[in-house]
Amino acid sequence: MSERKLTLYSFVYRGASSALTFLNSAIAARYLPTASRGEFQLSTTIATLGQSFSGGYTNYFSYALPRRPDDKARIVQMGNLVMYAFSILVWIVAALVAWFTHPSLIVMFALFGMPLTFLFGYSSKLLNSLGEISWLNRANIAQAVVFLVCYLVFIGFQPHLKDSLRLLWTFRIWLLSWIVCVAMTLFVAYRALGFRDVLKWRWSSVEWRGLYSYGTASSLAIVTGYVNYRTDFWMLLTTHSATIISIYGVAVAAAEILNTLTQTISTMVFHRVTAATTDDAGAITERAARQTLITSTLGAIVLAVGMPLLVAIYSWSKYGHAIGPFYVLLPGLVLKATANVISQYFTNAQGKPLTLMWVNLCVIAANALICLGLIPLLGMYGASIASTISYIFELALYVAWYHRTAKRDSRALWQLRREDLAPYRDIARALRRRVLRRA
Repeated sequence: MSERKLTLYSFVYRGASSALTFLNSAIAARYLPTASRGEFQLSTTIATLGQSFSGGYTNYFSYALPRRPDDKARIVQMGNLVMYAFSILVWIVAALVAWFTHPSLIVMFALFGMPLTFLFGYSSKLLNSLGEISWLNRANIAQAVVFLVCYLVFIGFQPHLKDSLRLLWTFRIWLLSWIVCVAMTLFVAYRALGFRDVLKWRWSSVEWRGLYSYGTASSLAIVTGYVNYRTDFWMLLTTHSATIISIYGVAVAAAEILNTLTQTISTMVFHRVTAATTDDAGAITERAARQTLITSTLGAIVLAVGMPLLVAIYSWSKYGHAIGPFYVLLPGLVLKATANVISQYFTNAQGKPLTLMWVNLCVIAANALICLGLIPLLGMYGASIASTISYIFELALYVAWYHRTAKRDSRALWQLRREDLAPYRDIARALRRRVLRRA
């Protein structure tokens, strides 16, 4: 499959994944009592936060593999040892907590589900490092598909189950969906790597040193990146009512769909940037940044048109006020998507994830200062303005830092060229020919 077609299919998968996640949430909200639905969301959110924590360390293995393919067996065997040992440790702790303290379902299923998210993050990073994008797309959608199918079948057989049991079975089906997803992703990753070479776990002091230094720095970058995304939301939370926070949360969640879609380009260039020479990685990054700028702009237009319709269908009386902040956030997230692609040059080509941490800290400080001035005056609009300004600042920092470290013309990151539009013209022509043929 050509790279252009694979990129298009990846966008489709990303969109389908977002749609399925929304659909699963809606079905669970309809089947569960209101309080139970909130408990389910809280537990699954806690469990998937584990993937963010471990993601920094799994980044080391996906960074090391393309750069040192001859050490493939040693890298993956060490990865197996660390990730399986860590997951088993968490499961042991979860079993002890369940046995001695009898915790709530929220805590129990969050603890038992968290290691599955560790292992999924690890196996998906292995696929990405190998350039197995088609399988990575399928892996990213597998959990949502399995949960949807199993949940609908269960509801069909148990439509009138007692409220007290509905949450328990929802958790069980959610856990089953992760087990199936992790098993599939690990199998595909090991098959691509060669079962005989990598289906072992073994200590390596060399890989441990790399894991400790690169993984810790990458984890710090991920944590500060998460704070970067949420600074405006948390500062609004300290001064406004739960109703305002809920409305603004809808605006944020809707606008951030754009990042989910544009992550496709980051995924596509991950392996190439990591394996390339520094100069070639710069050229790849520049081309990918321009493509992301175009794609995120087109995606923002689609979201801008569709958002009022979605709110009207769902509940305009409850969430109609989210439209304004949503439109303010959207331009900033277009630039944020481009900044995310540029950041891969520092993590993958230069092996310096701490660069991301320092940029994130600067942006967090700027966002917080602007929020302090604007939220008391403009409320939700002040938070969204602060967020957008901070994303503009973030892109400017990455462009300037790139110019300094790569010794290349940083204008190539954002100045569009005629050839950048060629893929979109080709797609439009192909769609036009197909429509005319059917007509």
